[in-house]
Order: sequence, then structure tokens, then C-alpha cells
Amino acid sequence: MGIDRWRGRRPEGARGSSVARLAGYRRHYRQVGSQVPKDTHQADVGSLVNKAMAAALAGETRDDNTFGDYASVFGFCRSAVMQEGRLLEDSIAQAVRRDPDLMLLPPKPMPIVPAAQEMLKRTPSDEIKGIRFPSRVHATESYRPDLFVVNRAKHSGLILDIKRSLPSYRPQEIDRLRFRMLAVAAIASEWIAENRGPLLVSVETAIVDGADEISDHVRGVFRLSEIDELLGTDGTAGFVKQVREGFSRRVQEELELRCKTVLGHPVRGGPGAAALNPLGQPDEASPLGGEVIGLKASGSTERRFGYAQRPGLH
Repeated sequence: MGIDRWRGRRPEGARGSSVARLAGYRRHYRQVGSQVPKDTHQADVGSLVNKAMAAALAGETRDDNTFGDYASVFGFCRSAVMQEGRLLEDSIAQAVRRDPDLMLLPPKPMPIVPAAQEMLKRTPSDEIKGIRFPSRVHATESYRPDLFVVNRAKHSGLILDIKRSLPSYRPQEIDRLRFRMLAVAAIASEWIAENRGPLLVSVETAIVDGADEISDHVRGVFRLSEIDELLGTDGTAGFVKQVREGFSRRVQEELELRCKTVLGHPVRGGPGAAALNPLGQPDEASPLGGEVIGLKASGSTERRFGYAQRPGLH
């Protein structure tokens, strides 16, 4: 007997089975991934850049004995670097919202279950398959994904951690991050269902290098230019590039104004004036250490969680 998921929700006590109850949870996040019309593409670029630039300018500039008169320049650079990382997340999220097959789950901390950690430490990667972990246990640690993308057609999830520049991190830090992400992926399906999310048959993890330098698919690391293959979209990499280029121009204009102000050259409007400039059109145009941890599908058994794998990438 089929379940009509489009009917209005009935009281919890009136549901006939747990299957029907869990199936009804799929409606909870439906509006998060609503599609955005294509004619808003350029408006999205301008909106994202304006938001990031305003946040970068809002950063407080403190006196610094080391940098002296250049403290305002240094403070803005530090703020712009931080906002660029957030801008990458926001631009990828915006591209996901435009795809009708994808949706974003609201960002929430997810528990790192001790049993999942012990399993990943002690079990060889080729023996991990079809394992389930309950999420309703005491957990002292948690991990909050930068983005959690759900593919409605495949009933799969993708946990993304986006780094502005992955080479700036030590290999040990990346290995620890990969381990935490995979431990969360082990309980993600059950945790999301219990929190009125969609039912997922598999969950993958991926770290995205915003510097576009490191690609290590065995350990779930992808370049930013590989984001379309990772998400199964078309045009996401180009959209993110446009947003980043627009932000870069605005940051460089602001730096030029601030440097001229420090040197005593007259400028119009002074520092912060670059944020008011209209968005211009875009110009035309290392292996990680650590044990490999993943899942191995055998026969008809599908892996339930693991690093993202895209055979089309070389």
C-alpha cells in the first residue's frame, strides 16, 4: 500500500506505522532547496559580493603597535580573508538552491558517536559495509557541516567542509577533520530522520579546497573546480568563480584607497568608498597522510556512508 506524502500531516497517534511516520518527515525541509529563476544569476552575484564586502568593512580595526599606521590595512586584509571563506560557502549554497534535484539542510551540529569513532579506528576500510549506528546516545563531541546537500532523486546526502586554502592546513589537521566528518556520516541517516529530515540511503563526505590546488579523491578531497562533478550540477564552478572575482576586485579597490590614505594621497570618500562601487562584469576569459578510511561495496550491498567518489574525475 503506497503512502501519499503530499496529504496534510495527521496527528502522530493516527499514523499506522513507523514507515509512514518517517516518510512524512520528508516534507519538513522541502522549501529549503527551492529553485531560483535563472534570470536572477547576475543579481545573485552582486548580492553575495555586496554582503561579503559589507561584512569585511564592518570588521573593527584596532591599534596595533607592530603595524602602526598600517593597522587599518592589515585589519581589513584579515577581515576580507575570513569573509572570502564564508563567501565560498554562500555561493555554493546559492547554486545548490537553483538546482531542483538538490536541497540544503539547515546547518546544525551533529553528534560524533564514540562507537563510530572506535569502529573507524579498529576496522579495516575494506570490511566496513552496511553498518548502522544509533544517534540517540551521549556524545561529548559534535561537528557542524559547512553545507549538507541532499540529492532528492538519489536519496543521498553529501557533507561538505569548504576551506579557503587547504594547503595552509597541516596534514594532521586535515586527517582529523576527515575522521570527524566520516564519524558523523556514520550516524547521519538516523540522526536526520529522527530530526524530521528526509530519508537517506547513503551519506558521503568531501573537503573542498578553495585554492584549487589539492585533489585527493581517495581521502575525499576535491578542488573547487571539481564542484560540478561533486554535486552533479552544471555551472556551479563558473558561478562561484564570478562571485569570487567580483569580491576580489572590490577588495583590491578598497586596499588601494586605504594605502593611499595612509601615504597621505587625496582620495575620494576615503576608506570604505570602494564598497559603494557597482559590481563590474567579470573578465573574459598534496597527497595527505593517514590511513585510508572508507566503505567497500560488495555485490548488491551499497555503502551507507563514506568519502565522495566521482569516477568521471581524473
